[in-house]
Amino acid sequence: MSEHSVRHARWTRLTTDELYGIVRLRNRVFALEQRVTAEDLDGRDREPDTEHWWFGADTDPVGYLRLVRPAPDEAHPAGSAAPAWVIGRVATHPDHRGQGIAGRLVAAALDAYGHEPFVLHAQEYVAGLYERHGFVRFGAPYDDAGIRHVGMHRP
Repeated sequence: MSEHSVRHARWTRLTTDELYGIVRLRNRVFALEQRVTAEDLDGRDREPDTEHWWFGADTDPVGYLRLVRPAPDEAHPAGSAAPAWVIGRVATHPDHRGQGIAGRLVAAALDAYGHEPFVLHAQEYVAGLYERHGFVRFGAPYDDAGIRHVGMHRP
């Protein structure tokens, strides 16, 4: 994996090969593996501020996350600053899990924007990954697409 590095781009800067690889990875993890029936391509990918972060080759990313600007009603802890960014769609190819890929992606995004507040909605079983990067749980756990999630923020 040493030949790979973390890369990122906004929608208008993605090549068709990069986009294909990202969509393929997200489909594999969310639709095929986790059987999420909600629409993955929700329109947020194309927003001007959305950033796509991936690890791996252009046509074969093995890890991915998406940074979006928060919706006006984005949940965050009472009394804390509203988030500037929302981390979402975090996915690692099953054959590459346990190698720190998701952690590298989170660290890279935080290196770029860590001075701003973040929020994310983690699948509860991987919340420890985000806690290692300074995220704190807030609110009660909840079900999203049949998977237990927890809200997390990083001021």
